Amino acid sequence: MRFIRRALLSLCLGVLALPLAYGAAALALGLLPAPHREALPEQPRIPVYLISNGWHVWLALPLDQQAGQPGGQTWREWLGQDATAAPPGEIQASYVAFGWGDRDFYLATRRPADLRPDLAIAALLGRGPAAMHVMHIPQPDADSRHSRIRRLDVDTLQYHALAAYIREGFETGPDGTPRRIAEAGFARNDAFYEAVGRYSPIRTCNEWIGAGLRAASLPAGRWNPFPFGLMGGG
Repeated sequence: MRFIRRALLSLCLGVLALPLAYGAAALALGLLPAPHREALPEQPRIPVYLISNGWHVWLALPLDQQAGQPGGQTWREWLGQDATAAPPGEIQASYVAFGWGDRDFYLATRRPADLRPDLAIAALLGRGPAAMHVMHIPQPDADSRHSRIRRLDVDTLQYHALAAYIREGFETGPDGTPRRIAEAGFARNDAFYEAVGRYSPIRTCNEWIGAGLRAASLPAGRWNPFPFGLMGGG
């Protein structure tokens, strides 16, 4: 019996230690800045934004900037006319915000009351595919609805690297256009699309944003499972 009690105690301590170790690693690596560079002075600046609701971060880019490759389509053209539930002209949007996450969790958790442990556990285990959440919004620093905003003035090279990273996160059809999910978004100004990859404790929704910032040589923490490494300056 003593052996069993010791084994159970060791198991309980191990279970408690895992989230503590995860949180400590997230804090340390989120506050440790990854290599980045300043915008090149000879290039024009393009304002992009990080938008956070406290637990999830979206990346907002100008709607009429090129969508991932020089000389290519704008985001407005690439996403298409049916990118929102609202008819054309109803939404006065100049930016498009992208968030990545577990598909089932996104679609089933439309209100805080919808959150279920089985959805969270399935997402953490990476059991299902990912989805891209796309919102058409006004320029974020002129919109008071967002709880926290961080503006980054990027140069042309940084912008194209960032846009290409986002575009590569979409699952596309044979014609190269993003595959919209039939289920409605949270409101009339947003929609869901099929996305590449799977959510996990290592590759969280916020770390997907962090990886994009690092790919574009923009400030971010070395690992960002939570928002603070993104919104605090990296």
